[in-house]
Amino acid sequence: MESNGYGYYRVVIFFSMFTGYSLYFFNRKTFSFVMPSVMEEIKLDKDDLGLIASSQTMAYAISKFISGVLSDQISARWLFSIGLFLVGGINIVFSWSSTVTMFSLLWFFNGLGQGCGWPPCGKVLRKWYEPSQFGTWWSVMSCSMNVSGSLGPLLVTVLLQYYDWRTILSMSGLLCAAFSFLCVAFVKNEPKDVGLDSIEAATKKKGGGKNFKN
Repeated sequence: MESNGYGYYRVVIFFSMFTGYSLYFFNRKTFSFVMPSVMEEIKLDKDDLGLIASSQTMAYAISKFISGVLSDQISARWLFSIGLFLVGGINIVFSWSSTVTMFSLLWFFNGLGQGCGWPPCGKVLRKWYEPSQFGTWWSVMSCSMNVSGSLGPLLVTVLLQYYDWRTILSMSGLLCAAFSFLCVAFVKNEPKDVGLDSIEAATKKKGGGKNFKN
């Protein structure tokens, strides 16, 4: 039977990264969610919108590749948390801006920060779950994007009844940045960080008829 040590950390770490990546995704799409309200205040044509969106897409593609390499070299916990903090901060600064140039520049940096989210999720899950469980929990983690993508537009639609788009981006960015500190506190790179055997060692013990202990 699985010990409380592994069970506790798995729940806390998975919840932190699932929520964190939901916030990553939500703050990737905030401009799209509030775009009609932005256009009521600031004159933007199709070329402007295309420039803003493509700047993020290009940066995200670059960053996701680089972050995949970095996640093998540095702490996945810190990479995930720093990226989340940057994405939140950029959304806040975006809410203060009013020009296409600043929108495009900031959304480019948003894309760079976004790439720090997904590779660390895979690395941490591999360290905390047995190979027979990894596929299941990886699939559940992937649902964080669907949850955020589905509920995000509905949430923003409701919030726009009470707040302007700048306030919504500020609140979203602040929540994202604040949650990054919880990720630093609760996400652990691997069982050894909290004094537990590695999953490989624990699996061998379990297979040898021993309990899955701390």
